[in-house]
Amino acid sequence: MKTTKAQIDNFLAQPHIAIAGYSTNPKKFGAMVFTNLKEKGYNVYPVNPAGGTTSDGQVVYESIDTLPADVKALYVVTKPAVSSTLVQSALEKGFTHFWIQQMSDNAEVLELLKDIPTKVTKECIFMHTNPTGIHKFHWWLAKVFGRLPA
Repeated sequence: MKTTKAQIDNFLAQPHIAIAGYSTNPKKFGAMVFTNLKEKGYNVYPVNPAGGTTSDGQVVYESIDTLPADVKALYVVTKPAVSSTLVQSALEKGFTHFWIQQMSDNAEVLELLKDIPTKVTKECIFMHTNPTGIHKFHWWLAKVFGRLPA
C-alpha cells in the first residue's frame, strides 16, 4: 500500500518524534534528519545505542525503552536488520506512529507494521518537511511526474 499525504501529515503533526539511527557524525543521514527537524521546530529525541549527547547537549537515548513515555512517533533510519528490532520494541512500548526511511525496511518490518494505519514507508522525510536545496528540486520532480503521495 502506498503512503498517503494524510499519513505523512499525521506523522509530522506528532508532538514528539524519536529518531532511531541518530549519529554524532554530521554527514550521516540520521544526524542530518535530526538537525533538519530540530531546526524546523520539531521536538526530536535522538536514539543510538552509544548514548551520550548531541553537539548542543541534548541527551542521546540508548534505546527505545529509555525514551520518555510521551514519545509515540518513531522515525527509523537504520540498516534493515536493526530496524526490525527497533520497530518491535516501539510497538511493545505503545508507539503509534512510524516512519521507515527508504532502504531501512525489510519484509519483517513491513509485516510488523501491516496493521498500523499511521505508518510512512518508502518516503524521504526531507521531501515532506518544507524541502530546501536538492530536496526541493526532488520534490518538484516528484510533483511534475505525479509521484508525490496524494
